[in-house]
Order: sequence, then structure tokens, then C-alpha cells
Amino acid sequence: MRTIVIVFLLWFPFLGNAQNIISGKIIDTQENGIGNVNITYKNVGNTAIVGFTRSEQDGSFRLEIKGNKDMDSLELDLNHLSYVKRSVIIPNKSGSYTYVLQEGVRELDVVNIGNIPIFRKRDTINYNVDVFVSKQDRVIADVIRKLPGIEMRGDEILYQGQPIQKYMVNKLDLMEGRYGIINNNLPIDAVSRVQVIENDQPIKILDSLVFSDRASLNIELKKFTTTGTGKLGAGFSPVLWDVNLTPMTFGKNFQMLNSFQTNNTGNDVSKGLRTFYSGGSFFRESDNTPGPSFLSIQEVSSPEFEEKKWLDNRLFLTSANLLQKLENGIELKGNISYYNDYRKRSGYTLTEAFAPDQSIFLSESVDNKYRINDFATGLIIEKNEKTVYLRNSLKFHKRWNDDNGSLLFNEANNINQKRNYNDQSLLNNLSLARFIGKQLISINSVLEWTKTPQTLTVNPGSLEDILNGGVPYNQLQQQIDYGIFSTRNTLSFVRGVKRFTFSPQFGINYQVNDLSSMIHIFDEGKENVLGNDYVNAIRFQELKTEVGTVIQYEENKLKFSVNLPVAFFLFNASQREIKTLDQTSRYSFNPSGNIRYTIDHYNEININGNRSVNYSNANNFYNAYIVNTYRNIQRYESNLLTNTNFSSGFQYSYRNVIKAYFATASYQYTQGKRDYIFQHQFNPSGQSQINILNRESTNYSHSLATQLSRLFMRIKTTVKLSGNLSFGESDYLLNDVMGKQQFNTYGGKLEIMNNKWDALGFEYNTTFTYSENNYANAAKNDIRSNNHFLNIMIYPGKRHSLTINNAYYQTNIKGLKDQYFLDISYRYRVERWKTDIEISGQNLLNKDRYTQQFSTDYQLVETYFDLRPRQVVVSTRFRF
Repeated sequence: MRTIVIVFLLWFPFLGNAQNIISGKIIDTQENGIGNVNITYKNVGNTAIVGFTRSEQDGSFRLEIKGNKDMDSLELDLNHLSYVKRSVIIPNKSGSYTYVLQEGVRELDVVNIGNIPIFRKRDTINYNVDVFVSKQDRVIADVIRKLPGIEMRGDEILYQGQPIQKYMVNKLDLMEGRYGIINNNLPIDAVSRVQVIENDQPIKILDSLVFSDRASLNIELKKFTTTGTGKLGAGFSPVLWDVNLTPMTFGKNFQMLNSFQTNNTGNDVSKGLRTFYSGGSFFRESDNTPGPSFLSIQEVSSPEFEEKKWLDNRLFLTSANLLQKLENGIELKGNISYYNDYRKRSGYTLTEAFAPDQSIFLSESVDNKYRINDFATGLIIEKNEKTVYLRNSLKFHKRWNDDNGSLLFNEANNINQKRNYNDQSLLNNLSLARFIGKQLISINSVLEWTKTPQTLTVNPGSLEDILNGGVPYNQLQQQIDYGIFSTRNTLSFVRGVKRFTFSPQFGINYQVNDLSSMIHIFDEGKENVLGNDYVNAIRFQELKTEVGTVIQYEENKLKFSVNLPVAFFLFNASQREIKTLDQTSRYSFNPSGNIRYTIDHYNEININGNRSVNYSNANNFYNAYIVNTYRNIQRYESNLLTNTNFSSGFQYSYRNVIKAYFATASYQYTQGKRDYIFQHQFNPSGQSQINILNRESTNYSHSLATQLSRLFMRIKTTVKLSGNLSFGESDYLLNDVMGKQQFNTYGGKLEIMNNKWDALGFEYNTTFTYSENNYANAAKNDIRSNNHFLNIMIYPGKRHSLTINNAYYQTNIKGLKDQYFLDISYRYRVERWKTDIEISGQNLLNKDRYTQQFSTDYQLVETYFDLRPRQVVVSTRFRF
């Protein structure tokens, strides 16, 4: 970590910028110098001339750029009466140029950006896609992950460490946050540039009133087109298939994407339907909220490891998405999707629990099968103009899953588990804003209904000491039925007064939760429904009224925002028709604030802070036992629970667009206080019981993070460097002994992506992580890992490419050797058909197991995870 920090500091930019000199020569088509050419410069996109000079008789010129260090780019205008006017965009740095003027009458101005990899125009940063493309790149996601200033975590895109708020193609948002499916299927040769729009306010009626500190991403295509990706593949060990047919159309007012995908090669394409944002932040639009999952079969934790190497799946997915913009400005968006996934997961888990007087060890050999079904559909009507904003979103989402697990506990006891989870949700969100005189009035109303029944069955029955007087029995069945109805409504007034914007808000929310549960015991053909200690019949109601105001101030380089909401709550709850809360009232004051100061065009600081008070709901308000897993039972017999949290932070950001240099450094402090604590009882047989005690508990953490990325254009290499450090502590109660868990983690990551040579390219990635946990009984554990990834791309001919992927994993787990994985793929390009023929081999060394460790509040868990066997797939990939 120290090395990473030192490197970061050495690379970190300092304020200031020297005076730049632009020199060169103006010539005609015969390479003769042209004298008396007027040369002016201005900021890109502006009309005001900042400075000028005139060429000498031999055509030479020298132009001093004074007092414009905030400009990333300059626009030069070359004027002569006998020649066609020419305009060029150049970097704002010293350089020498030669320009050719054409004889003849003047034509329309032509702006030529040449091979500048990145340039800025107002608040939009433009990435020239052609500069970053390698020969093996096929879709836009391959390029976005290389762009300096941009980070991809899985399919999610972040700019300067913050998630983007919009993903658009030609300024239209077809997928409404489900952009992974576009990102992974839009051919790169259809894209002209990637644009990041800083400080983007997507709601036009708010543009001059409510500032935004969020960024949006736009994909600018070379032309309106029908395009997309197709793939047909087959392989063996076992019989494998990989099919992807994803055509998409992007017109001026019409966009459509359809997709059919199926594979059993370990590629979870359902992630492409994950929603990363929904609607606008001002109106706090949300996506369908899944009902809570109270029950689960025992699992082997997913490894922090390339998913394609371990995911044993059989997935079928279909999706249809449509956007039509009408002449009156209204946008209609519709979507429907369904996927079915059958998964297998097997492995071995060793758990060490640090009890106050002893360490408890247990082992579990797991063989699970999952059947996942997911259906979603939605319709959105939106009108987004300067004078009116209207948006209505209607969404329905249904999930139904069946999980089956076979488990060998402590090498002795065979246990079978089955879980059924069925969840369906209907959501309608209406937002309306318009001016009445000079006053902007906005309304937001949300209605949501959710139903979530679920069942857990265990054979033979478990937890017999608690449930059956210590007598073994045949089968346990836990049944739960959960439902929610909620409505959230807000009325706000927005008005600008000089540099201030005031937004008083009034809200009223109502939510009712119903939770019913019971436990059945089956033994020798007889069924026994356990008594009141194991039966929940809860209705929990919450009425919330809120009054508050948002105050924003904006002046040149300074922006700040303060939110001052005061909320009043009224709670009612009943258990088996007996009142447990009767008109119980609470209040909260949850202030938050943000200050942003732009030092200059390169440097910016941001300070934030907030305090929040939250109260429990039916999810943790049941006082009868629920069996969560085959060896865990819990109940939350307590009063209304209160969580108080405080957070504050600081972030410094730097960006130099012309030098393709981006960096951030941040610090965040969080502190939490609860008027309760979870009481864990863990016995030597591995069974646990969780209750809640009315006893105060606290936690805190400090987090630091740095990120740096830069493009070195001369060697066509992008370098990304990041580091993180966090430490803190939290209270826990285990076997009636109060303790504090102290943690300390740090790590770093280095990425190098090179595309300099026509015959060779490479990508290198290394990560280092360290975590240490200390417990009340002086127990301590530390986990270290250092992983290296090297991808070598060889291009022996114009149509041929060979990719060698190397992965090397190191850890401090005792008795475990370092692990090395090798994948190789060969690709042949048929240019006439724009088609690739590819043969790929994965896990060629046929490694069968991956091992990892992680820590919880009082446990150290080591897992052995079965991997996919060696596989070879032959495929053809084409574009529509």
C-alpha cells in the first residue's frame, strides 16, 4: 500500500500551468508559404476571440497563449481572402503545426479534430473511440473499460469514482438503467465517440434551477443504423452451446433492441438486465423492490474469481425493448424480458467460530441446484421539455425460484434442503412538474404492491433441541407469507432567487406490511404445527409525514446544497391480533449537505455530510421464531428499533482532458449507533440462535481511496492505478459475552493496457488485498491475496489473432499452493462478411478447485469451490 501511495503522489498533478507557444507554417497545395494569414484562437464552442497573430511572408507564425490555462483545447481560425477559411482544434499546449489552405472561394467552416484522443467542449468530454480500439475489440464495452477517468465494476460504469446517472445512445435512453445488454452487444465499428456529460441535469425544466453534480454517458454513433451482435457456438466437456442474437436499431426518433441468448458455458448474460439507475434523482424514482428473503439453503460463498470459470449454468434469456419519440415530444418506452437459469454449485466449507471460551469448528460439503425464473415488463410515458415534465412508469416484476441442496455436515450427517421463493411486485410512479407563473410546482406519487411467499424444507428435521425437546424427527418445514403495500407522495415548490434555489417539500407516505409464518414438524407420518412461540401473524403499519426544504447556491466556482427534512412517524403493529404498537410516535431530522468548489479547470474539491435516523419495520419486528437455515433460528422480540448514522467525507478530483490524465482521492468517515444489539448463541454442534436485546451498540469506520488513470498516447497505453485503506470496529454479542470486532483492510490495483504495435498487444492487471480482524477473546486472523493477470494478443496476420490469458493467484491460506490458470483463443476474421470464426479453450490445465477465505463478525470461513472442467468452444461471431 505504501508503494501505491508513493507512486500516486509522484504522479499526482500540481496546480498551475505554464504559458504555451503555438508555432508553425501556413502553406498552399504547392507547399509555398502564405503570408498575411489572420490566425485567431478561441475556446472550443465559443465565438469570442481570445487572441490573434498574422503569418510572416514565408508563412511562419508564432502565437502566444496567455491566461487561458483553463482551456483543454483551442480552436484556431485561419483566414485569407484568397483561400478557403479553415478551422482546427488543437491541444492547449506548446506545439508546432503545418496547415494547408485551399485556393478558392470560402465554404462552410470545417472543424478537424485529427487524432486528439480526448477533447472537451463545454461540459462534455469526448473520447475518440478509434484511438482506444485494439484489433481484438468487438463491442463498445471493450473500449469503455480502457478509457481514462472511467471505471467498470462488472457491467456498471463509473466516472471519477461515481456511478453514471444516464446511459444514452444518440441522446436517447432506451434501456432505462439496464444498459449492460447494449454495452456488451453494440459493435464498436458503429460508434464514433463516447461522451461523458459532466454536471448533467437530465430533467430540462430543472436545468436553470437545480444543479447536478452527476455525469451521464452518451454513445454517439457514426450514423442512424440497424446493428447488433450475433454469435453461434458449440463445444464439449460436456456438450456446450453459446448462442446470442441481439439486433438493435437506433434511429432519430425510434430505437429498438431485441435479444435472445442461451448458453451453458458459464456466461451469466442475465446481468445485462440489471438496473443501475431508474428515472431522475430529483423525483427519487425507484425500481421494483423485491420482497425480503427470510429463508435460504446452506451455500458455498461465490468466489472472488472470474465467474466463467466456476458458474455451472444453463440459461435462456429473451428481451424486447422499444422507444418511440412522437412529434409532440412525448417518448414512449416499453420493455418485456424473461430468463430461466438452471445452476449447479458444489464445494466444501470450513468454519471457525471464535466463541468467548473456545473456538468451534464445523465442516459442510455442499451440492446445490437452483432453478431461477425471472419475468419483467414495463411501460413509460415521458415528456421532458423546458416548460413541462411528465413521466409515468408502470412496472411489473415476478421471480419464482426453486433451490435444492444436499449437505454432509461434519463428515457424518446427511441433510437435504429445499427452498421455494415466489415474489411479485407491481409499481407505478408518476412525476409531474410545470411552471405556474414563475413558480415551479412538482408532484411525485408512487404506488407499490409486493407479495412474497416462501418455504424451507429440511430432511431430516434439525434444531431438535429447540423445536422438539431434543428428540430427532423426520422433517422440518418453515412457511412464510409476506406482503407490502405502500404509497409515497411528495409536493414540492422550486423557485430561484438570484443565485439561490429554494425547494420546500411536503410528503406523506403510508406502508403496511403483513408477515405470517409457522413451523411444521413431520415425524412417522404425523404432522405437528408448533405453538405460539413459532407462529407469526403480524401487521405493521407506518404513516410518515415529512416537511423540509432543499437550498442550493451556485456562483461561478462554488456550489453548495443543503437538505433539511423533518419527518413525523406513527406506528401501529399487532401480533396475532394483539396490539404491540398502538399509535406509537417518533420523529427524525435527517440533514445532509454538500459543498463543491472548482479551483480551476483541472481541480475540484467536494465535501459532504449527513445524519440519518431510521426505524425498524416488519422485517425485524417479529417475536416468534423463524428458521432461516437448517442450523439457524432467530426472532426479534424487541421494541421499535432505532438506527442513528452519521457520515462525512471529502473528495479531491483532477482531470486534464488533453493530457488524458484523471485522478481522485477521497476520505469517508461513518459512525452508527443502535438502541439494540443482535444476540448470537452458537453451540458446539454449529447451531445458532439469534435474538435482539435492548442494549446499545456502536460501530465506526474510516475509509480512504485513490484512483488515477492516464493515457500515454505515444506508446498507446492506458494505465490505471487505485488504492484503498479502511479500518474501524463494531460491537457484537456472542454467547452472552460482549465484544468488539476490529478490522483493518487495505489493497491496491494496477492495470496496464497497451495497443502500440500492429503485431502485438498486452493487458496486465494485478491486485493486492490484506484484511485483519481482531476479536474480544484475543483471537485474530489475517487474509492476504495477490493476483496477477496477463493477457497477450498476437496478430500474425491481418485476419488472424491469438489471445493467451494467464491468471496467477497467491494467498496466505496454510497448505495451499499458488494457483495458475491458462486460457487460449484463436480468431480468424472474414472481412467480406464482417464475421469472426473463433476457437477458444478455457481452464486448459484442468484445475478442479478454487480456495478462498473471508471473515464475518465472529467467524473465519474457508471455502473450496468446484470449478468448471476444461472446455473447448468453436463459435462464429457476426454483426447485424
